[in-house]
Parts: sequence; C-alpha cells; structure tokens
Amino acid sequence: MHTEEKDGLKLLRFDIFKGQAGLQCAVSTRQGGASAGAYAGLNLSAAVGDKIESVEENLALLCAAIGAEPARLERMRQRHTANVVVLEGGGGVPPEYTDAIVTAAPGVPLLGLSADCALTCFYDPARKVIAVIHSGWRGALLDVYGAALAAMKLRFGCAPGDIVAGVSPMISAAHYPVKEDFLEKLTAFYPDGAHKRFVTLKEGRHYFNLRELLRQRLEALGVRQHEFMHLCTYSEKEMFYSWRRDGEKTGRFGLLAMLT
Repeated sequence: MHTEEKDGLKLLRFDIFKGQAGLQCAVSTRQGGASAGAYAGLNLSAAVGDKIESVEENLALLCAAIGAEPARLERMRQRHTANVVVLEGGGGVPPEYTDAIVTAAPGVPLLGLSADCALTCFYDPARKVIAVIHSGWRGALLDVYGAALAAMKLRFGCAPGDIVAGVSPMISAAHYPVKEDFLEKLTAFYPDGAHKRFVTLKEGRHYFNLRELLRQRLEALGVRQHEFMHLCTYSEKEMFYSWRRDGEKTGRFGLLAMLT
C-alpha cells in the first residue's frame, strides 16, 4: 500500500496494481471533502443524513482524482448480499440489493462504500474486466467473492489465476467482538471446528477476524494474487468512518475503480 495526496484528498493505492496498465483504483479516506459535522471530510454517501450537495461535491472530487467522469459513476444500493450486476455502461440508476458490480467497459468508474466492511477490486488484466465488491461478514459467508468471480467467468471467460485483487482497510479483529448467536452462524458455515480460524478468545470474549475469512475465501477460489491494506477503520479515526465506533450517524469511505 502507498498513499497519494491529490487536490486536498488523501488516497490509498494498492502496490499490487502498480504497473497494471488499463486500471485506476483508489481507496478514499476522510481527508479533504466538503462534508461537516459527524460526516466531516470526504463522505461519499447521501443515504446517511449528510447534505446531498456535499456528497455530490465529494464524489466529483474523488472522480477527478483518478480522471473519471462523475456523470458515468456507477454505485450500488448495498444490502450485505451476494448479488452481482454486470454493467454495460455508466451513469445509470444504482442497482438495488447489489453488493458487487462487474464491467468490461472502459471509462466507467465503479464505487463501493464502507464504514467498517471490506471493499475489494478484482482486476483481470488479460481480459480487461473489473469488479468492485462490498463484503461484511454476511457477504463473506454468502460468498460474494465467489459470485463475482462466477459472473466474470461466465460473461467474460475470466480465470481465477489471472485475477489480481486489492482489499481495502476494514475493522480489525481487536475491535470486532461477537456474541454466541454469531458464532452459531459461523459454525453452520464452517463446522467441525474450522470456524476457529476466524475467531480468537480473549478475556472471555470472542473476536471475529473478517480479514482472515476473506483471505481464506480468495485462496479457496484460486485467487492467489492479492493485497490487503492492513489498516483498521475503527482505530484510525482521522482516516476512516466507522459504524461500530461512531454509530448510525457517520459517513462512508469508498473504493473507486475504473478501466482506462
């Protein structure tokens, strides 16, 4: 991971995408932007109570930073599903109940939003296809990664071994305590003690490691080329919005990717 300062914004870039012709990809932080109050900084969601004008200005700033046209921006109405939409063009109505978007169209910026969950970019440099994926624990268990990869295979002939993946900062296990009902769900998907790979016990409390679950899913799918940004959205208050830290009244950071 490396950082980039541009027009007052602090962006995070994946080292694994360096030198990959045909791709622009960045993860935003709170630095810069027009939002104020609880949303101060570069909040990218108008669905959390922020002023729409501020959000639109923030989106335009982020698009400009990677050379994208805001009018062609494609977003999702994320609902912690494994639903995938393949897009032919840009600037349409955001698809409902969708947590992964795929395109082979150049110049169409794809945006995923988060306030603790993981945002991922899949890039197939051989076939010039990208996916942007949103995943919390529900999406991980439903295998949104597998669903996105299946769509890329079916539509464009992509192969797991060709995929290069970048995964954004997310909440760390140290700040992700879980209760018995969550452990029951995890055990249902990973029986015979396999779920213990993603849970640690400390002072009588269980903590969930979303990053490790997602890493395991990539390996199981055959996506060996991947990079995780090892920053915690909860602990890095000056850089990221966090739902678990700040509650309902907080903004969203994003991962923006575009074929060039």
